[in-house]
Amino acid sequence: MCGIAGLYNFNKEVQSIEVLKAFTDAMVHRGPDGSGYDLLNNERVGLGHRRLSILDLTEAGHQPFYYMERYCMVYNGEIFNFNAIKSDLISKGYTFRSETDTEVVLAAYDYFGLACFEQFNGMWALAIWDDHKKQMILARDRFGVKPLYYSKFNQTFAFASETRAFKYLKGFNRQIDEMNYEITIQNNYALEGLGYTIFKDIFQVLPGHYLVIDDQSTIQQKRWYDIREKLRPVPSDYKKQSSEFYELFKDACRIRLVSDVKVATALSGGLDSSSIYSTVFEILNTEANERTNKDSQLAVSAIFPGLESDERAYVEKAIDYTKGKIEWVTTNTANLSEDIEHDTELFDGISNAPITAISAIYKGMRNAGITVSLDGHGVDEMLYGYLYMVYDLWLEALREQNANEAQAHATTLAGLYYPAYQTAKKNELLSINKQSITTINKIKLGVKKMLQKSTTDSKLYQPIALPSLSDKPYDFSDCKTKERILFYEFFQNSLPALLRNFDRAGMMNSVEIRMPFLDYRVVEYIFSLPFESKIGHGFTKRILREAMSNKMNEEVRTRTFKVGIASPFEFWAQNYLKEWFESMILKLDIDEQAKFSELLNQYLINKDKNLLEKLWHRLNLELIK
Repeated sequence: MCGIAGLYNFNKEVQSIEVLKAFTDAMVHRGPDGSGYDLLNNERVGLGHRRLSILDLTEAGHQPFYYMERYCMVYNGEIFNFNAIKSDLISKGYTFRSETDTEVVLAAYDYFGLACFEQFNGMWALAIWDDHKKQMILARDRFGVKPLYYSKFNQTFAFASETRAFKYLKGFNRQIDEMNYEITIQNNYALEGLGYTIFKDIFQVLPGHYLVIDDQSTIQQKRWYDIREKLRPVPSDYKKQSSEFYELFKDACRIRLVSDVKVATALSGGLDSSSIYSTVFEILNTEANERTNKDSQLAVSAIFPGLESDERAYVEKAIDYTKGKIEWVTTNTANLSEDIEHDTELFDGISNAPITAISAIYKGMRNAGITVSLDGHGVDEMLYGYLYMVYDLWLEALREQNANEAQAHATTLAGLYYPAYQTAKKNELLSINKQSITTINKIKLGVKKMLQKSTTDSKLYQPIALPSLSDKPYDFSDCKTKERILFYEFFQNSLPALLRNFDRAGMMNSVEIRMPFLDYRVVEYIFSLPFESKIGHGFTKRILREAMSNKMNEEVRTRTFKVGIASPFEFWAQNYLKEWFESMILKLDIDEQAKFSELLNQYLINKDKNLLEKLWHRLNLELIK
């Protein structure tokens, strides 16, 4: 895992090695274990690398990595099936001088060309210079686990693993795009899935896409992966589905334990991370291979004592099942304001709350000597794990006047609330079901009143007026609502933003995050399943719960209410941050100070979360300028 950067001068002027170093070293936190900077193609091309050593800790893994006196690559990611690909390539006559997956990527590219990406099971963002063709290839993994940003300016093409690096790129004037900023504060998920950022002229290589850059090229992203082409028949028998799913999931965990450094599990106490944690224990105790780090049974968990969002009790149940070790992480409130400023500056984006509580998990891991974290991200978006997704299903059932489905979804929706509120919520939802309401506007009115501030309206019908960066953009408008909800959340809305957030939270602390649920085999299998295997009988994530039966703590497996990992920002704001807010407001332009001072005073009196969000958005912007 690393940070990569590069430059390509179209006007035949030479690059400066010092400019390349400054651009690359802005991401030193992504790779504290080493660095490399090379100029190629008569010094018109520059490739930079910051190394976080995970596979082959020797100098053989140094990047930029050269191969066959033709290719040079900088690479951020892991190919988890690299040993199998390596064996196949050896049978075809290829030889290898290192134990890295980096070398395997280049050999595969030499043999398969751009089709090599279909061979890889992993997460990656890479840049390959082909000295014979005099062209650069940029590519990103199927689902965008690893980031890759680019810009074209002043006859120069530049790319990097973080937008923050462009702040330190000589000749590039980094500015906020006011329209994109406004879109972001309205919907924090909106830009990421479309490949845009809050900065002018900084874009992303989209998940499952590549770029070919040469002197004549226009910047056009080409899709190499399309989920719509990967759906396949699955067994009709639910138990068989569950068995097949578990074998894929277990293998996804197994190959993500391959590491030359320690691996831990980020354990929240919810179903997703607890499933990974329990499965890791089974693998390590029964079938670990020779490259698996055996010291990978530690869990790390963030706790918030005294707060409703604290999940320590459920984490302890998961731990008790395996009798494993755990490292507890609490936020140090004595240095809270300093941590928020530091983490926000490195995050370099707009969020609805500081990323500090998430960052603290990986800081705790790093302090415990952990370099790799296994996390449970991605399954919520595939299996209706969020409250607003079930809310959309419920509304759709009401639109269609399907009483049975409406009742089933009402039960599931109520179960996503904290246990103390579930009975009252269920009664309210079922009461609305019984009413003879024929217009959706009346339904929404009743739902808004009932849900109060616990959720928002459906996000499915808020298109963003930005041109597509893809040659073949996803369009799920012809899908049924049930399918569109999942495609939308996974590929365009919540997951892309979540992956950005966790990549930055982990890498600002020099920790790599691996995600078994985003193994492409698991994703394609889940998307191929019928609706009733994904949600039903009062449960979201039904197939996962079935697959983990008798394999983890039963109370954790069957818990329905969802907390998630997030900063307890409201609690912090009301108890620790008033003076910091005031000091930050004084840094704003004079004409803004009165406005935001009044906003702070109103929030402290009314405790209105929307006021806090408005205040934070402005301070967040100030911290990343």
